[in-house]
Amino acid sequence: MTETETKVAAAEEPTKTTEEEAPESTDEATTTPANVSKLEGSIIRQLEYYFGDANLARDKFLLEQISKEEGWVPLDVLLTFKRLKSLSEDKKVIVDAIEKSDEGLIEISEDRQKLRRHPERPVPELNEEKRKEIYARTVYVKGFAPEDGTQMNELLEFFEPYEKVSNIVMRKYHDKATKKYLFKGSVFVTFANKEQAAEFLKKEKLTYKEKELICKSQDDYFEQKKAERKKKDKKKEEEKFDIGHLPKVACVHLDGFGKETSRETIKETILKLDESLEVAFIDYQKTDSNGVVRFSTEGNGKKFVEKLTDNKITIDDEEITARLLEGDEETEFLRKVVKDQAARRAAQGGRNKGRFQKGGHRNHKNGGGGGGHGGKKRKTEDESPAEPATKKVTTEAKADAQLPHKSHTV
Repeated sequence: MTETETKVAAAEEPTKTTEEEAPESTDEATTTPANVSKLEGSIIRQLEYYFGDANLARDKFLLEQISKEEGWVPLDVLLTFKRLKSLSEDKKVIVDAIEKSDEGLIEISEDRQKLRRHPERPVPELNEEKRKEIYARTVYVKGFAPEDGTQMNELLEFFEPYEKVSNIVMRKYHDKATKKYLFKGSVFVTFANKEQAAEFLKKEKLTYKEKELICKSQDDYFEQKKAERKKKDKKKEEEKFDIGHLPKVACVHLDGFGKETSRETIKETILKLDESLEVAFIDYQKTDSNGVVRFSTEGNGKKFVEKLTDNKITIDDEEITARLLEGDEETEFLRKVVKDQAARRAAQGGRNKGRFQKGGHRNHKNGGGGGGHGGKKRKTEDESPAEPATKKVTTEAKADAQLPHKSHTV
């Protein structure tokens, strides 16, 4: 892992607009040849990570160096990388080590002062197909102790016994107090193929420092996080668009309208059935075949349906089927009502702001309209200026012109 691992990990954290991404990784699984020392094995593994698919896909600095001289990177440059430098600052030790690698990924220059990725091993294009292939062989492992100061070399040592591990990414978060990226205690481990990843996940009770680790495929982890975010977003939405002030058991879905049926006709038909069934709003647009009637009083939706025979009512010579909204369906509809009210209030506020700008003062001498001095203020339902009351509509044409268009059919 390079000293850029912090930046890599930071890019993986989920945000509001993007879903959490997995680390891309090399296809070559680094294995330590039998004739090398532990130090040489660490140097080989580190250099092959630097020049591997995973790092070159995102390491802009190293890519810039590679572009300068037919891919050759001076050892002096590579020794500015903290992890390699911590292993050895002796160029001969480094070159002698990489020379023993069986992977054939890295070439050594004739003067033994430069290294490059083999020209016959080009970096694969990171497209969607490649990304999915990498995801399929990557696992999520959680349970490493961040408070113990776990380092990458410890993780490399821990995963060394498992066959064909090609990449490990320490997942980190940005700590605002220290302004540093700190280890979260979980990693993404990529294997050379999905079969090896599957074998790893079959192991029972994998532990690190006597603590049991949680292991799952990266795809399963992403699905879990996606479900958690969805649940969290839903909770936020419920808090933002509270429906506690709206009457319950008061919404009825009506289906079977003719093309010429108006809201006023629907309301009049309901009041003929029972004058106590005051309508708060009808979510319907002329020419639609269905809509939802929201009554002003709690329980009146159920009361209306119970007054019908076989849930049928005739409106404009059409047989209409009524169905009481209940449970989640009612909740979602009422939340839509609150959202629509909020949107209309915001839009109305914007219009009023422009109306009272310099040069836009209203002439109160002429009455000023419904909201000005001397004018009549329109009474609205649910204390919301956003949703016009149906009883203010005097003609069918005026109703269709004034009432907001329906956003969707319930």
